[in-house]
Amino acid sequence: MIPPLYEHQQRIINENKRKCGLFLGTGSAKTRTALELADGATLVICPKQQREDRTWERNADKFGIIVNLTVISKEDLRRDWETLPRYDTVIIDECHNNLGVTPETRQRKGIQIPKTSQIFEATLLYLVKCQPTRLYLCSATPVSKPMNLWAIAKLFGHNWSFFDFRNKYYCEVRVGQRRVWMDRKDEYTKSRLAEIIKNFGYTGGLSDFFDVPEQTHKEVIVDMTGPQEKAVKDLLATEADPLVRNAKIRTIQNGVLYGKRVEKIGDRTERMVDDITVYPSNKIEYILERAIEFPKLLIFANYTAQIVQIEKALKAEGYNVSTLTGKTKDRENLIVDAENSKAHIVIAQSSISAGYELPSFPCVIFASKSWQAVHYNQSLGRVLRSNHLKKNLYIHLIVNGKDKECHDAVMKGDDFFEKVLSND
Repeated sequence: MIPPLYEHQQRIINENKRKCGLFLGTGSAKTRTALELADGATLVICPKQQREDRTWERNADKFGIIVNLTVISKEDLRRDWETLPRYDTVIIDECHNNLGVTPETRQRKGIQIPKTSQIFEATLLYLVKCQPTRLYLCSATPVSKPMNLWAIAKLFGHNWSFFDFRNKYYCEVRVGQRRVWMDRKDEYTKSRLAEIIKNFGYTGGLSDFFDVPEQTHKEVIVDMTGPQEKAVKDLLATEADPLVRNAKIRTIQNGVLYGKRVEKIGDRTERMVDDITVYPSNKIEYILERAIEFPKLLIFANYTAQIVQIEKALKAEGYNVSTLTGKTKDRENLIVDAENSKAHIVIAQSSISAGYELPSFPCVIFASKSWQAVHYNQSLGRVLRSNHLKKNLYIHLIVNGKDKECHDAVMKGDDFFEKVLSND
């Protein structure tokens, strides 16, 4: 039996706008809404993993929506935009990935133009070339930076002045020997951006459409072990570059350190290979304690080496563990198995935070966060869905120092990259 539309979905479908943003919170059923709005030949541009998982095709089948559907990844679009045919409807899923515009500029034929990503350029050029009748941009986090709003306006055909927009929402500051553009963070500017984005489509979080049970967040300060403290002390004494130093301190605080070493492969031949140092971590000890309490547990970690160490520790205790990284194959079956199991622990890379659901998991642990706030916001929707509303516990494991700076920046909605630039 096909479930009925939610009230907010029915309202959007009844209004039947030909071009708009579906900027609704994670778990708010954007996919079905976009499919219901689609008309004629429809192109979906989405992350590569969702294309491979056939997420859109499966949702169309699930909800009985008959649509002439073609699904490609954003990388496919970058490569093939010139040869792609016209479609009546274009849906851009997780559209924040297609909004790569920075406040910096570059030269083209002697003229200063915005510095943009290849994917944004391909998206814009394709839309200008094909002029679809319907265009829907889908994302729970469309504007992580002000320039994302300029990009959205551009994709919808508005010709805003780049330089006027930059002067209004950014300021130029000196960082070391460089001058960089930093977004303004005052409340007035943030409120203005929030109001403007509403002009481009529908906005709202899950709690705006449903009676969401209480979601509990718990911050746990974790002390470094002796080997971690020694490694940080040694690094401070030997590493002069502040960017490298800050990045390495944070990895040490999460129990790993990436490096290189020389490997001899012949009498006269050597090569550089990865050399990962592992440190005892109290974060892993805390995770082992929570695994006793929660049979189903979702863990996010930023570093692949950290994921490996968490997995080893849990498996050594006999737990059923799966990992979600960029190398994971057959993600769909992994998710199905995890959902159907009575006891299962999933460890996901922080950037693998969209395109799947684990609504039966009641507890999420953030062992370490990505420096992109969008990844954190997306991760919250893995266990909280409109079709499975429940209480959830989110535990944030934090080491004082660079690890805490990242946590604080992400929780405020900022990217940690700005903190990394600091010489502190």
